Amino acid sequence: MTTARTVSAAELDRPTGHQPATAPRLARGRRTLAAVIVAVVLLLLAGYAAWQAIVVQTGRRPYPDAGAVSARLNQTPWSDVAVLAVGSAMVVLGLWLLLLATIPARRGLLELREAHPDVVTGIRATDLRRALEAAANRVDGISGARCSIARGVAAVTVTSPLGNPAGLIEKVTAELTEQLTQLDPLNPLTPRVTLVEGGQR
Repeated sequence: MTTARTVSAAELDRPTGHQPATAPRLARGRRTLAAVIVAVVLLLLAGYAAWQAIVVQTGRRPYPDAGAVSARLNQTPWSDVAVLAVGSAMVVLGLWLLLLATIPARRGLLELREAHPDVVTGIRATDLRRALEAAANRVDGISGARCSIARGVAAVTVTSPLGNPAGLIEKVTAELTEQLTQLDPLNPLTPRVTLVEGGQR
């Protein structure tokens, strides 16, 4: 059996009304994947150029031969399947890297509200989920809790072995609201509790 209900902070008479923070926003994450791809490609090109220079200086014939490659390319039409496939792959890769470089990275931390205007703090989503799970587990009659955060909702699924867990949803929601009030995320989260009685949905 599964029971789900959202209880607002107003229903629980929790104090609210903090003013918006004026501190600078947290820095966004880095585009590590795009930087690694570009660095690897440049490293391979530099290594290949250095190897070709060494081969020429030692009097050996470079491989692949530039003249043979140029002749082969001059004989290959633009409609060739290999040319189209390689060209399409390079265009897609270039557009993807350009998109990664243009769109700001997601923030690695969830920003918390601070009273001092020059102070900015944040918490990892994983740590916030653990904090909410711990808050739910503090309620008597709860044997387990799992939390997920998405689109301004902190969805917590709790398990109770009790046969008649009356009022548990309200108690867990109150505990979650208290924890969120203490952390005070800049973008408010609404707790949504789903109760699983006896480990069965």
